[in-house]
Amino acid sequence: MKKIIIALVFLLTAGAAFAEEAWPRTFFFSSGIGLYASKGDLNERVLSMTDTAGRKQTIHSPALDIFASPDFTIGVNVREFTIGLNFQIWNSEQVINGFPDESQKGESLIWRISMEFTYNFFWPEFFQIGVGAAYSYTTVTTENTAYIDGEASDSELMGSAVGLIANIKYFLFDNFAIVPYVKIYENWFKNVYTEESELCDLDSYMWQTFFFVGVNLQIQF
Repeated sequence: MKKIIIALVFLLTAGAAFAEEAWPRTFFFSSGIGLYASKGDLNERVLSMTDTAGRKQTIHSPALDIFASPDFTIGVNVREFTIGLNFQIWNSEQVINGFPDESQKGESLIWRISMEFTYNFFWPEFFQIGVGAAYSYTTVTTENTAYIDGEASDSELMGSAVGLIANIKYFLFDNFAIVPYVKIYENWFKNVYTEESELCDLDSYMWQTFFFVGVNLQIQF
């Protein structure tokens, strides 16, 4: 029995070494900043809904047109494939949609966490072109946008998105690269949370397209 266990351990160790050689791995961290452009229901629609208590509520979304956001990613490269966990967060004052003029404004906090999958052409050269896809979860919290019985409170829109990614990795050194990129997310918001009504499902989804262009600095090890 002992010989069998030793043989199995030997085979597993040899298999892992072969896999490491055949499928080399590197880990990485990248950070940078990008510019968002956004268009869709958040810029145009005002939600009218009835909560579980039967009260009518109106929700004005922020008109998210153009804004900047920091961008962070951690992940692993396995040969020409990259798997990353991406995080973006941003806060600024925005025009609130659905009022006669643009005098109504509020602070908006938007954050997105994504799983990204990329295939890198020309790996392992110092110049690589990546294409891939992403799935993300997003929230948009804005002050004084939910109105019920004449009172205003904050609202938090929550939803998911699928995305397309294209980037270029240019390695200045073996472990250091500049990564300009373009990302397009098609987002659907399906829930909203307000202080008065708490979590509610939307009768119809709010669709929003986010176009993101930016540049990151990447360190891999």
